[in-house]
Amino acid sequence: MDAVVLAVLAVVGKLRFVFADKDDFTKVRAVNLGGWLVVEGWIKPSLFDGIPNGDMLDGVQVQLKSVALQKYVSAVGGGGGNVNVDQDAASTWETFKLWRVSDSEFQFRCLNGQFLTASNQDVISATTDSPGDSETFYIERNNTLLHIKLLNGSYLQVTNNNQLTSNHRSQPGWGDDMATFQMTIAANNLHGDYQLANGYGPAQAKAVLTEHRKSFVTGNDFFLLSQNGVNAVRIPVGWWIAYDPDPPAPFIGGSLENLDRAFYWAQ
Repeated sequence: MDAVVLAVLAVVGKLRFVFADKDDFTKVRAVNLGGWLVVEGWIKPSLFDGIPNGDMLDGVQVQLKSVALQKYVSAVGGGGGNVNVDQDAASTWETFKLWRVSDSEFQFRCLNGQFLTASNQDVISATTDSPGDSETFYIERNNTLLHIKLLNGSYLQVTNNNQLTSNHRSQPGWGDDMATFQMTIAANNLHGDYQLANGYGPAQAKAVLTEHRKSFVTGNDFFLLSQNGVNAVRIPVGWWIAYDPDPPAPFIGGSLENLDRAFYWAQ
């Protein structure tokens, strides 16, 4: 195989390596090997197919509408104070970013950075900057309909005076119950390594990524590129590769080992 220049560009930072043989390349014919060591969901959407509640990944933005009142849940002022259920249309105050704790536990972050919280007795507010148990909600789903439950077993419900409270003690139904909400996904454009690892959990994410990294790009691909006149490749890597094989959670190690293979294939 003719030597292939290997360029590695970190996703965050300015790490760059270029290797070439002794010949001076007068023309560079290069390809980008995206979606391999940095996951890009639009390149291979099937990587996310096995994630429970896969439309509720970390970072997804949702809006919640009371089925009974036909009004949207709204963090007044974008967060930092009261939460009402009194809006006919959803905008930024009515849009919440999901922080995914598990496949059924979530935290709801408001526009200004505060979280929905049940720390104020039975009334839900948006006054907490750092989420904990009082800001963590268990989601029960029936397609786009939700029941939102506290860790103590109580459910969120709306009141006739447009408050959001956490004092529904029994199992709600799926009709026009005061504890049933219609979820609309306002934005779902984050499909990277973080969302994959956070969504699957460590063990399953490792299995999925190990298979992907082994099969998505191989030595045969480098041979084919060389045979067709390609003499350079660009391989995006994540910042967490600097901590391989034990990157910070939830990222999964193994990128560096596969990058080493690319250096070997490029010779």
